[in-house]
Order: sequence, then C-alpha cells, then structure tokens
Amino acid sequence: MTKWFRRHRELATAGVFLLPNFAGFLLLTAFPVGLSLYMSFTNWSLKKTVPLEFVGFDNYLSLLADGKFWFYFYNTAYFMLGIPFAVFGSLVAANLLVHDLLIKKVSRRLQTAFVLALTGVITCGWLFLAGSPDWALLLALLYLAAFFGVLFGSNTYRTMMYIPNFASGVATIILWVQVFNPHYGLANGILDALFGFFGLHPELPTWLTSTRNLLGFLPLPNLFSNGGFGLGAREAIMIMTFWMAIGGNNMILYIASIANIPQSLYEAAEIDGAGAVAKFIHITVPSVAATTFFISVMAVIGGIQGGFDTARIMTLGGPAGTTTTLSYYIFTAGFEELRLGYASAVSWIMFVIIFILTLLNWKYGNRQNEYQ
Repeated sequence: MTKWFRRHRELATAGVFLLPNFAGFLLLTAFPVGLSLYMSFTNWSLKKTVPLEFVGFDNYLSLLADGKFWFYFYNTAYFMLGIPFAVFGSLVAANLLVHDLLIKKVSRRLQTAFVLALTGVITCGWLFLAGSPDWALLLALLYLAAFFGVLFGSNTYRTMMYIPNFASGVATIILWVQVFNPHYGLANGILDALFGFFGLHPELPTWLTSTRNLLGFLPLPNLFSNGGFGLGAREAIMIMTFWMAIGGNNMILYIASIANIPQSLYEAAEIDGAGAVAKFIHITVPSVAATTFFISVMAVIGGIQGGFDTARIMTLGGPAGTTTTLSYYIFTAGFEELRLGYASAVSWIMFVIIFILTLLNWKYGNRQNEYQ
C-alpha cells in the first residue's frame, strides 16, 4: 500500500509540473486546431450579416473549383523549385568552411593581410574618387571579409555567413526591396556593369513589378497568369530566399555533419589520386545523407507553409497575384475577404499536402539511410 501511494504521489507531483505546459498546449495549439477544423465545415464569416451555418464539404468543393486556389498552389510549387539549389548551396558552403583556412606561419599571415589591406584601400579609394561610392563600399566589405579571414581563419567566414540570421526578418526583406529596385537597386547595378563590360545594353528586369518568370515559355491554362519568359518578382524572392538559406541553420547542420566524417576516408581517397571534387562527390555527399534527408523534409514543409512574410512586405501578393502563396491566400481569404470558414478549409488542404509529401519523403527519400 505504501509503495502504491508513493508511486501515485510521484505521478501527481510530476503532473503538477507538467500541467502548465499541457494547459498551454491545449489552449494555444489543440483548441485552435480543433476550432479551425470545425470552422472549415461552416460558413464562418466576420461579417455580422452572415449567420453561422454548417455547410459540410461545401468549402472544400468550392476550393477545388476555385481557379485562384490552383494558381496560388502553382506559385507555391514554383517557389519550391529553389529548394534543391538552397540545400546544395548550404552543403557546398559548409564543405568550404569546415576546413581550417588559417595560414600557419604568422609572418606570412601578416604579410598577406597587409597586402590585402593596401590593395583594398587603393582600389576602393579609386572607385570612390571615380564617382562610384556604392561599388567602393561593396568592394570594401569584400576586402574586409578577406582581411579578417586571413587573420583568423575559417571561423571568421562562418560567423560572417551566419550573422544575417540574427537580423529581423522584416528588416532583411525591406533591405532586399531596395536591392531589387529597378532604378537604383544593387541587383540591376550589378547586371548593368556586367553587360556593360561586354558592350551589351539589354533591357534590365523590373523585378518586383514584373510578372515574367523563367518558366514563361511553358504553355499554361488560362487561369494561370504567365507574363512571359524573363526575370520577375518570383525570381527576386527566390534569389533572396537562396541567399538567406545558404548561410543559415542548414549550413551549421552540414558543418557539424562533415566534421564527424573520419579523416581516414579522405586520406585513403587522396592515396588513390582523388581530387577535391571527387572526394566531395564520393565521400562527403554520401556521408551526410542523413542530414540532407532531414534538411530536405523540413525544407519541403517550410516551402509549402512559407511565403507569407515576403508576399506581405515585398509585393502584397502581386503583381497580378504571381507571388501569392497558399499561406498568404489563407490570410487574404480570412482577414481581407472575411471568409474564415473558407480560409480554414485552405489551411487543412495545405496540411493534407504537407502530410502526403512528408510520407513520400520518408518512404522514398530515406532509403539510402536505411542501408548505411
């Protein structure tokens, strides 16, 4: 009896400590999810003139017949085309940064740093005096990164690559809006300089105000807006997302994974005459397959759920709805069109898509890890 009482007293004590967390889960997660499921079967509206009614599967049937839903689903899938490039870019960056780049001989290190500093001052000063202060500032930042990299090794580059992740997402997106400004933005400035070097002067993209896209040559149904082939708002957001992803948490995960690969594998490959590219393809990539699988699953989930902040801040879903994703459509349907029931149905369809893709990833994407 005493043993039974002591055991239940321990369970009661544990329950007291777990109760706040469990209550928070019920109140802030389980209840909203259950309520959204109920709302998806009603005509729930923020308009006082619309009485609440149970409509069954009408929202889901209307959704599947809604051309805007399929167009925004196409937009979401289009943005996800950049996921493989972002994952591969993170792996390449991690592979470059995992090695110690520090020059062992102190005198040689100081000499190299002095040469970089002197070259940077001369080059940036000449650009500034020549009337190109923006290019002088950009080049000065690159020289500064190389200077500290020579002095302190690869840790400097790791820090510089990850520092932007500490900035506010809103602030970063606002900065990129200025980068893609078609009149004075850095993106068109770089393109203009590159084309001018070869004596070319093509029409530069207008980025966030353009409906052009790299798949503009494909014939699409009429319900899909196709602005023709070129660089437009979608590509601008994909470039920004690639830049933010390549030096983020995925890079940190890859650095930790690559650091755990036995050096004996690389040494054996060097004896066999393998170069840097061969070692990367045949040793590094297979050895980090588990990390790649995890990153890929999370990237797919984030890709389907993402797009709200960029659409809201950069383009408001335009131009012509080409940057509106499913997550932003949920917001506009629920809080601009005041159709909360319909928006809930969209959110549950998005959940079903994520669930199916995650199952497919686990079934087919995890096969290589099973044999390791």
